Amino acid sequence: MLNRIKPFMAYCMYDWANSPFATVIITFVFSAYFERAIVGDAERASILWGWSISISAFLVACLSPFIGRHIDKNLSYKFWLSVFTIISAIGAALFWFAYPVPHSIFFVCILVIISNIAFELGSMVYNSLLPAFVVKRKIGSLSGKSWASGYAGGIICLLIILFGFIQTDNPLFGIDKNMSANVRVSGPIVAIWFICFSLPFLLKIDTIHRTKKKNNENLFLEVIKNIKSLFSKSNKGNFLLSRMIYTDGLNTLFAFGGLYAAGTFNMSFSEIIIFGILINITAGLGSLFFSYIEDRIGPKYVINISLIFLIIFGLIILFINSKEWFLIFGSALGFFIGSIQSSSRSFMSRYIVDGNNAETYGIYAVSGKCTAFLGPALLALIVTIFDSQRAGMASIIVFFLVGLYLLQRVTEPKHY
Repeated sequence: MLNRIKPFMAYCMYDWANSPFATVIITFVFSAYFERAIVGDAERASILWGWSISISAFLVACLSPFIGRHIDKNLSYKFWLSVFTIISAIGAALFWFAYPVPHSIFFVCILVIISNIAFELGSMVYNSLLPAFVVKRKIGSLSGKSWASGYAGGIICLLIILFGFIQTDNPLFGIDKNMSANVRVSGPIVAIWFICFSLPFLLKIDTIHRTKKKNNENLFLEVIKNIKSLFSKSNKGNFLLSRMIYTDGLNTLFAFGGLYAAGTFNMSFSEIIIFGILINITAGLGSLFFSYIEDRIGPKYVINISLIFLIIFGLIILFINSKEWFLIFGSALGFFIGSIQSSSRSFMSRYIVDGNNAETYGIYAVSGKCTAFLGPALLALIVTIFDSQRAGMASIIVFFLVGLYLLQRVTEPKHY
């Protein structure tokens, strides 16, 4: 029955499956829980969480192009995506043991590093399969709709956690609130969600028919050679440089959104989840809206628009003190977060040559992760120096401005 699902829908379902991991674990619920229940200090929690995300990003950058090249040569997309999905799901489930005591700090940091590495490497494999599930003239449309599907999945999962476990006197399944069990249970929920909804896509990968590459060249040397070519003032290199910078800003925003809401605006868990729901709704709407026009106007135009509005709304958020206005402008950010992620992914598909899908998106992952430690690390450093989350969040605007400037040097290629 699962195999009867159309390829277009199967691709969207994996986004639906994996998005709650980023939404619940990395951005909203567990980051805020880590700050308030485990660490008990907003600035120290920001520093610890920042370094954990930075370490995982650095390791993803080191591993992804080599794993991607190996997958392309052996057509082992299904195997590796299944492995990474299982590891990240197990990691999410283990957050159940993140008890609200200081001794959990080391456990949580290690768990974040391992599970986030698996999640990001799985996303690399998933992204590389985008052209295999749709005709090339509709790549932008599928990318946008799958991102929208992912945000919808994040919303539904957050609603279940909010009303089923946190904002209720009688949590589901008899879970009590002792030792924050009603918050910790969100980890196993994400794990079950991830495994169940990823199955249609994993089964559909079997329908991809390609011929294995007979190439006796050293895999390591091949990847190094391809990475070196990016530094020869190539158009692809210019795009990846721009994307590397503005993605640093996005990654930092995702990692610290919940912490900033909790620390600067003193939001409760329930308010943070509501904020997460709102920003997922607007991000999904943004992805969906631009999915209908991207294939006509091109992904570069969409990315330019998105960056400009992220800068404008981001600056406004830095200067407001009202929780209500923060919810409004923070939610507005989401509309352009969804579009920039979707259009960046479809833009990269235009650089695929001779079936090097996973290698291309492995390098794409490098551009998103090789300096991803800089954003959280810079934010952590600024917070340490100024003892202010607001000052730290200002660094994100700089990444958006530089990324926008560098994007103007990129010529949008036609479909491969």
